[in-house]
Amino acid sequence: AAVLAVLTLYAADVMTRQDRGGKRVDECMRPEDRSVPPAAAVKAGEVLEKYPACKAFPLEHVGDSWCDAGGAFNNAECGWDGGDCCFTSRGLYDCKDPSDANFGASSPRGFNYPSPRNPRYATDDRGISDESVVTTYNNYYEFGLSKAISPEALKHRALFDGPWPVEISGLVERPQTIDARDLIALFQTEERIYRHRCVEAWSIVVPWVGFPLAHLLEHVGVRPEARYVKFTTWENHDISKIQKGGGFPWPYVEGLTIEEARNELALVGTGAYQEDMTPQMGPPIRLVVPWKYGFKSIKSIVKIEFVTERPVNFWWEAQASEYGFWANVNPEVDHPRWSQANERWIKTTSRGNDRLPTMLFNGYEEEVAYLYE
Repeated sequence: AAVLAVLTLYAADVMTRQDRGGKRVDECMRPEDRSVPPAAAVKAGEVLEKYPACKAFPLEHVGDSWCDAGGAFNNAECGWDGGDCCFTSRGLYDCKDPSDANFGASSPRGFNYPSPRNPRYATDDRGISDESVVTTYNNYYEFGLSKAISPEALKHRALFDGPWPVEISGLVERPQTIDARDLIALFQTEERIYRHRCVEAWSIVVPWVGFPLAHLLEHVGVRPEARYVKFTTWENHDISKIQKGGGFPWPYVEGLTIEEARNELALVGTGAYQEDMTPQMGPPIRLVVPWKYGFKSIKSIVKIEFVTERPVNFWWEAQASEYGFWANVNPEVDHPRWSQANERWIKTTSRGNDRLPTMLFNGYEEEVAYLYE
């Protein structure tokens, strides 16, 4: 029985481990995005020629006209992100170059609306899904098993509006417990338009607000021996009838490798549609990893742990024959009960506006394929 269990877990892991290859769909500039100048095209070789000591990754972001405020970019070796972080007209800046006229200038931190839109993720050929649909068609099992959980979640708005301590622990130099709002106040937020692909074969496009997860890792000082990040959400049987009833391995847990957490796409979500998230969307902080199936983007995080062992995430533990750890979007790897080759694209109605072919890594192959080579 033990051997069978191990083989079952292995099969689930293999099922969600992704193959290389596939095509990326070109993105188009939509009319509502024309006020956001596109990022400049930069080649890694050009960056190294100009800044040979620069260790930033990816190098193509150095000097592309958008400030990457993290320490790996915004330093003397990288020319203060190629000068981008002293460029105050783009909305996000943090000028640390003592020779620049804007030295010391920094854009606001914390909840900041409108948050500047990052031009690298400013467009999508499908268009943004209507907020009225995105906020009423949700998976949040703590509030119920249907998609119509928003009324129940809204009853408990006070839970998310009140104090929200987040415990950051494990293999870090600066472990701490900090209220989510104080944590957000440490970082500059930005808007990114991301595709979101549910494992149930439907998809949306959401304008998230948040800050790079890599900045949080830098802030707490991840130790070299840490291999994974484990995220945990809340458990409260007085609020959640589903949790009280049992049947699932509560609380909800998710995980990433350290390399995935440092990837440019990994975002700590703090808002959406240029406002705070409504309860059903997972405030005050959640994970947004757009190249993975939606269940990996855990909501309402209360604990972040840096560990050596791979976390057993919620759905892997609940149903190992159908779910594993990786859960990267892949049209060639079907769910045991349905195809993943196509998806129901939701823009104005939860019934779907179109059937579209699913893209490898949800269309983000260029940004993440190196993680799985």
